[in-house]
Amino acid sequence: MHPLRTRCAAAIGTLLATVALGSFGAASSSAVPQPDALVVPSAAYPTVQSAVDAAQPGGRITLRAGVYREQVTIHKNLTLTGAGAGKSTILAPEQLVTGPDGLNSIVYLDNAARVKISRLSVSGPGSGTCDEGALGAGIRVRDGAHLDLSHAAVSHIKDTPMAPCFRSANAVLIGDFPSGAGSADIRDSRITDYQGSGIVALSAESNATVLRNVVTGQKSISTDGIEFVDATGRAEQNLVSDNSCREPDPGCGTDFFSDIQHAGILANTGVAVTRNRLVGNQLGIYAFGTVETSHNTIRDSDYFGIAFQDGRFTAVKDTIRGGANGVAAIAGETDTTVRLDRVGIANVSGDRIRTFEDNGHTATVTTAP
Repeated sequence: MHPLRTRCAAAIGTLLATVALGSFGAASSSAVPQPDALVVPSAAYPTVQSAVDAAQPGGRITLRAGVYREQVTIHKNLTLTGAGAGKSTILAPEQLVTGPDGLNSIVYLDNAARVKISRLSVSGPGSGTCDEGALGAGIRVRDGAHLDLSHAAVSHIKDTPMAPCFRSANAVLIGDFPSGAGSADIRDSRITDYQGSGIVALSAESNATVLRNVVTGQKSISTDGIEFVDATGRAEQNLVSDNSCREPDPGCGTDFFSDIQHAGILANTGVAVTRNRLVGNQLGIYAFGTVETSHNTIRDSDYFGIAFQDGRFTAVKDTIRGGANGVAAIAGETDTTVRLDRVGIANVSGDRIRTFEDNGHTATVTTAP
């Protein structure tokens, strides 16, 4: 099996079965309604969903400052604008209604809808358990829908009390696995305190551009930051931190051939990873297939700054400082070649470069000054 799919099946688990931001945006005390926008709350539209249902395709909805404790489902092209992240908040209700994909999501997009969401927060936590009613996603994008998310926040995508149902809740989840389309442009936003992954794009039909975001895991449970699983796209100028293996997660460990490793950014063929800052992750970047990384700054990784597995890779002017080890080249299902072009590795406590080989395949690393 493709190693990335193997890892996805384990890392997402029950998913389908059940830096600093200079432009993050100053919040005003209330949203300013745009011409022809439906305003929430108002006598006609007391909830976000009531305005969504009433809006014409292509319409606009303005959310005033306040907390909207509801799930929101969107099947049409719309623009939702709040009073500012942390001012206008769509909050998970106590009892979640399961969506068509089997997940409990706070905001759900489908039917090829193109939806712009800005200047608001989507927040948990949920109140379910690992077995029933657990929160599955903050924002869910599927069935050909497209999300344009900016100057927003998605946070606390987990259940309370926190139970050890690892990788069960993702802040923004795009597409379906192993097939199914979704797409997103996510920029200038904060993605924090999730139980699974911060941003996940699934399947070859899906695409995501992830630009200038802060993506922060948590220190009590295993998480990943930004994941592309067969999907294409770009991760650029993001600050991604605190994604690592946490005990007692039974699936994680340091063996690349049998364990799961958690990463700040997980990328495969068709994904560009550039100018990101990755701090305090188990692996800063974990790449499969054919990937070029460039100008990333990676600090204090628990295991390796960058791990390249099963493919051909080039790293250009990446910098790895501190932490356990520098670069890993892993050959499990095919020969792996890695070219390090002016990659700086300093102050690591272990190996600057290490190779891992299995099934008779070879891992080769070449360096340029």
